[in-house]
Amino acid sequence: HILQKRLIEKSEEVVDKELLIQHKEKLYHELKNILARQPGPEVAEQLSVYQQSLQEREKQMEQMGAELALYHTQVSEYKFEIGRITKELREVKKKFFEQKKREQAVIETRRAERQPTAMSLIQDARSTLSRFTGGGFNLNQSAS
Repeated sequence: HILQKRLIEKSEEVVDKELLIQHKEKLYHELKNILARQPGPEVAEQLSVYQQSLQEREKQMEQMGAELALYHTQVSEYKFEIGRITKELREVKKKFFEQKKREQAVIETRRAERQPTAMSLIQDARSTLSRFTGGGFNLNQSAS
C-alpha cells in the first residue's frame, strides 16, 4: 500500500507539474506572440529619423511664417507708398493743367490784341493789290 500511495502521489504530482508546464508553455507562446508584434530596432530608428525630419520641417515652417509676415509688411508699405505717389501725381497734374490753362489764356489774349492790327494789315494789303475776277480783268482800272 505504501508504494501504491507513493505511486499515486507521484503520479498526481507529475500530472500537476504537467499542467503547470502546459500553463507555462501557453504563457510563453502568448508572450512570444506579443513580442513578435512589438516593433523592432529598425522601427525605432525609423521613428527617430521621422521625428528629426518633423522638427526640421517645423523650423522651416516657422521661418517661412516669419518671411510671410515680413512680406505682408512690405506689401502694406508699398501700398501706402503707391497711394502717396498717386496723390502727388494727381496734384502735379492739376498744377500742370492749371499752368497750361493760364498760358493758353495769355496766348489767346495776345492773339486777340494782335488780331485787329493783323486784320487792318490784311485789309490794307487787299486795297493796294490789283483785284482780278473771272477772266483776269482788273477791277480797279477805270473803263475808257
